[in-house]
Amino acid sequence: MELFPERIIYIEGGRTASGFFTVEEVEVANRMYRLHELSNRQLFMETVLLECSSLDPRYIFLVDSGYKIYIWNGLKSKNTMKQKARLLAEKINNDERKNKTELIFCTQASEPPEFWTDLNSGKPLEELPDIVEHVNADAFKPYDPILYRVDLGMGYLELPQVEYKPKTLTRKHFDTKNVYIMDCRSDVFVWIGRKSARLVRAAALKLAQELFSMVSRAEFAVVVRCLEGTETQTFKSKFISWDNVVGVDFTRTAESVQKTGADLTKWVSSHQMKIDLSALFMPRQPSMSKTEANQLTEEWNEDLEAMEAFVLEGKKFVKLPEQEFGHFYSGNCYVFLCRYWVPLESENTSNEDNDEDVEDDFHCVVYFWQGRDASNMGWLTFTFSLQKKFESMFADKLEVTKTHQQQE
Repeated sequence: MELFPERIIYIEGGRTASGFFTVEEVEVANRMYRLHELSNRQLFMETVLLECSSLDPRYIFLVDSGYKIYIWNGLKSKNTMKQKARLLAEKINNDERKNKTELIFCTQASEPPEFWTDLNSGKPLEELPDIVEHVNADAFKPYDPILYRVDLGMGYLELPQVEYKPKTLTRKHFDTKNVYIMDCRSDVFVWIGRKSARLVRAAALKLAQELFSMVSRAEFAVVVRCLEGTETQTFKSKFISWDNVVGVDFTRTAESVQKTGADLTKWVSSHQMKIDLSALFMPRQPSMSKTEANQLTEEWNEDLEAMEAFVLEGKKFVKLPEQEFGHFYSGNCYVFLCRYWVPLESENTSNEDNDEDVEDDFHCVVYFWQGRDASNMGWLTFTFSLQKKFESMFADKLEVTKTHQQQE
């Protein structure tokens, strides 16, 4: 505001959005969870319909209405589950809501009026409902999640299913370089690794929406996006042990402990560097002369008849200017079409008097070079445009080779 010495005048009728960065509040859908303690003492969050009829006096329910979380304790619920429910609500408030959520603890038959209002979609109840036991606790079994990995294939997306049975699904099945879709029937989670590609991230969200609509689901089912390291408690409750606790050495920083582990001695012993110093004591090799270098270049390119270069500009490949030939930029994608001469061996090699001329064959190699900072859209553009054109021209005499910067 110091850049404007005079007062700011607001023009009536202006509809232009502000150029300042604004922080939008995250919208949270009203949901209801029934808490179960499984045989391995795992606390499981089962999503149920947000209605009064979902309540059961033997269980504890979490009613999440955004900036209010109600922890409803049934009269027949266990005391140990009450403590676990309190810790779970505090984790949601600290990790997901930045301590802005109000935690309201209520017991059956002593609920505040706003509890029934939020449970009835914002409408006050005329009379309190009768809460009865209706959940078959013996027959309850959590739905086994179906895990898919989103891969980027040769011009198309792949969605292979990750097989983990008969074992249980653990954190080890998730790789930071990939994106996964976990179908839990009532919820579809999109887990995004921190080192995954941006193109795969955007495609995974669209695939999750299509997968969500393919199966008949409950009306409270949603698609949840989870970034690695910021998973929701609903997502973590699907696993036996999804623990974010890191071993801490108070003489070191937290980042150092995450990279090397708590036992620094063990890490050093397993990462000892083996250095070969023999090259330092050998005589220095003489540098190659320019004449010898040119001779080697001519020998290597002896079979090369012609070469054309193309560069990606916008959404299509154009011919590379001659003054830019030999210059590579890390943000670009280049295509080199090389035509090599292939001599044919005559069937009658012993007959020296054979005057018939044998036509030589040729072989075309297309090199696709992708810079370190270039997008994967360059490869997709090449496969659907130039590659199809070259295949129609050269058929089986064409060979395509893809290489990245510093991997030639």
